Amino acid sequence: MAKRPTPKRRKPKSDGRRQHSVFMAWEIKRLVKLQNSPYGTPAEPKNKADKALEGITRIKA
Repeated sequence: MAKRPTPKRRKPKSDGRRQHSVFMAWEIKRLVKLQNSPYGTPAEPKNKADKALEGITRIKA
């Protein structure tokens, strides 16, 4: 027979919240740095109009 796994302690709810708040703090810091960076602006897709035309399959008269 297989061995039983060792019983683990339950993680308190506050730990999950703390973990999430730390993640959010890092994420906000990262996004602020990205906004302030000269390379931070997202690039516009070059063939946006062509792709929009591809999406039109039929034209109603």
